[in-house]
Amino acid sequence: MKAASRLVSSLCRISLAIALAFALGAGVFSPVARVHAETRSGHQFTYYNNAQHQTVVGVWVWCNDGQNYHWGTVSPYDTITASGC
Repeated sequence: MKAASRLVSSLCRISLAIALAFALGAGVFSPVARVHAETRSGHQFTYYNNAQHQTVVGVWVWCNDGQNYHWGTVSPYDTITASGC
């Protein structure tokens, strides 16, 4: 019985490690996400399908009054410009 309990405990630790690795890899704790949160007011984020910025896949506009507008998909490939609102 102790061997089975140790196996379950080990599997839980491995599952937790895998989940944490995926979260870190997905950018959940990314410094980029923090920078976007700190600088989003008054800016427009334009998101692209790849690093060469070939196709726009989404836009998110953050106005200085706190309102925001968006469409499409958020991706790691973006440009930031003044929103004008």
